[in-house]
Parts: sequence; structure tokens; C-alpha cells
Amino acid sequence: MTARLVVVIALGMALAAALLLSHAPAPVIVLAGAFLLAVFLLVRHQKARIDELSAAVERRDLRAGRTPLRAKIAEGIREPLLLVDPARRVREANRAARALFGARIVGRDLALHLRHPAVLDAIAQVVAGAPTASCEITLPDDAVERVYAVSVSRVANAPEADGPDAAAAAAPAFFIVVFLHEITQMKHAEEMRADFIANVSHELRTPLAALLGFIETLRGPAKGDAAAEARFLAIMEDEARRMARLIDDLLSLSRIERDAHLRPEGRVDLAALCTGVAKGLEALATERRMRIVPALAPDLPPVRGDPDQLVQLVQNLLANALKYATAGTTVTLAAEPTDADRARIRLEVRDQGPGIAPEHVPRLTERFYRVDAARSRKVGGTGLGLAIVKHIVARHGGRLEIASTPGEGTTVRVTLDAAESP
Repeated sequence: MTARLVVVIALGMALAAALLLSHAPAPVIVLAGAFLLAVFLLVRHQKARIDELSAAVERRDLRAGRTPLRAKIAEGIREPLLLVDPARRVREANRAARALFGARIVGRDLALHLRHPAVLDAIAQVVAGAPTASCEITLPDDAVERVYAVSVSRVANAPEADGPDAAAAAAPAFFIVVFLHEITQMKHAEEMRADFIANVSHELRTPLAALLGFIETLRGPAKGDAAAEARFLAIMEDEARRMARLIDDLLSLSRIERDAHLRPEGRVDLAALCTGVAKGLEALATERRMRIVPALAPDLPPVRGDPDQLVQLVQNLLANALKYATAGTTVTLAAEPTDADRARIRLEVRDQGPGIAPEHVPRLTERFYRVDAARSRKVGGTGLGLAIVKHIVARHGGRLEIASTPGEGTTVRVTLDAAESP
């Protein structure tokens, strides 16, 4: 019941009460009641007529491919939604779809903006008579690929109730709804779980086997041998610590990958960060009779980034140089703007080690790739350091370069965006 009807009934009840209280004659009361009934029926008829006209307008809009109400609802949906006719021409596109494919998509063939064969095949299936079809596609978005689950379904075009006309005869019998649901994070989570299980099972097998072997030895042939116990326990401690480092690196890599599509927006003082990390690694440098030489440009502008991840990046690069370079040499930690406008900052770590053969350089950022596996395990490496660096750089929209000359040393160069002025 509308508010207008409620008002009419309330007025009628008030009038009837007033007539009764004033002891009006019966004919007057009857006439007043008849009048109120007539007003009620008139209002009800007008409402029905308005509803009928609104329905006719909506049917004509739908027949012509215009759906104002549905378009308003679709604008509030945060994921891309398209209304397509059987000829594949886009009739409607919500805000998310226009942002993804461009504002000019409406009125044009969908294939001009979304060329993925799987989507076009799904639309063809629905046009041929299937009620629904679905597929999964990957679309590039800046430096990150986004995965979408695409649902395609048919909706009937409502016929005109008051008879067909020329527009109705030319209108399609149905439309096609194309809905894209982003599943990038879910896919990344699935891949991370699979990678974590595969990597852990592979990398932990050797130290676990060693630990079990030492335990059996200590319980058997070496039982009561103090010298053997001390030696085996020291090795067991090293293996256990390596497993702990491996798990920490895997968890760190998983966290970085989880947020790979989210660009950090913080402001980081790179000069102070590099100085702090270098001081923290002085003990490792002293152990190998090495020095960390800073070469930081004066007035270095801050960079845009995640401070914790950038600390991890510099730590991994410096630790690698200190572990694998020749003992007694120096490691240079440099940072400077790349050009006069100071919009990009270049960070370099240069060592004086044995260098790396050219065939190995492209694979250094792969997980668990080691040029010398035995040496890597001996110095406590997990094979994940440069993989972590690569993913941090990618998340920051930067660039990673590795240059190495056998017998001369290795340079790792990272370029990052300077932070915008506050």
C-alpha cells in the first residue's frame, strides 16, 4: 500500500468520525462514504496506470538494448560486467568493465577489446543455445598478470505486451551477460602452497636424512664416545639451523608473492637503511677479513617502498657478496640517482669475488638454483636469496640486473622509483 492510499484512508476515517460525532443525518454519512470510496478507487486506478506505463518503458528500453535500472545496479558491482547482443556487440558495460577495457567498448564488437579465444568460444556456445558457459583467462595489467574466471549466460529479451512494432521485430530475442571475477590472489595462493610443499620436501630431505643418520650413530657405534658426540652434535646443530633458515626464507618469499600485485606507497630513506644494514653485517665481514665500503650519493632522495622488504633486499645482496666473494677483499655498497631529474635511484652491490660464468647468470634468481651447491650449503645458503630479491624488486616496480666477469667479480644493480614529494 502506497503512502498516498494510506493518507486517503486516514482522511476518510477522520471524516467519518467527525460526521458521527456531529450527529449528521444518515444520508450525509452514506454520501461521504461513497465519495471517499470513489477517491480511493481513482487513486488505485492511477497507480495501476503509472505502473503499466513504467513497465512499457522498461520493455521498450530492454528491446532497444538500453537497461537504465540494470545499468545503475551494475555500476555498483566492483567487478567487470558486460551486456552483449548475439552479434557480440557490447550494449552495456559497468564502471569496472570500462576501466579494464576502455570507455569506447560500448557499441563495439567485444572482440576488439577482449580478444581471448576462450571468451569468444564461450559466447559462441551461448549464442548456439547453451544456457551458460565459463572459462578462465589471464589478462596483463602493467607488470602483473591478472587471472579471471569468466561466466557467460543468456538472458531473454522481454517482448512488448501491447503488441510488436518495427523496433521489436528488429530487437534480439536474448542478450548475453559476461561477468569477470578476479581470482588472481586465489591462484597465487594455490601456486604458493604447491611450491612450498615441493620445495620443502626437496630441500629438507638431505638435512633430515643427515640428522637421522647422526642420531642412529650416536645411539649405536658412537655411544659413549665424547669426541664423536661433540663433533656430530655440532654438525646436527648446523643442519638444524640451515633448515630453520630455509623455512624462514620460504615463508618470507610466500609473503612477498602474496602481495606482489600491491605496490608499496611508503617513503624510505635509502641512505640510512643501507648504513644500518652494513653495520649489522660487520661481524660477518670481520669473520672473513672483508670490508663493506659505502658509496652513497649526498642528499640521496627517499625511495617509494616497503621498508622491511628493502632491508631484506639489501641484507641478501650484501650477505651474498660477503659469503661468496674472495676473503680479504672489499664489497662496495653504492646508491645514486640515475639521472638529473632524480626520479630513479640505482643501488649497487659490487664484490671482488671469483665471478660467475655467463651461462649461469640468467638463472641466478631461480629458486634453489646454485652455481656450486656444495659451497652454497657450506656457507649456509638456502638458494632463495636472489629469488627473494627478484620478487621484492618486481613488487616495487623496479629493475634487477646482474653482471659478472669470471675472475673479476659480480655487480648486482637494483633500480627503484624515488618517492614523490609530500
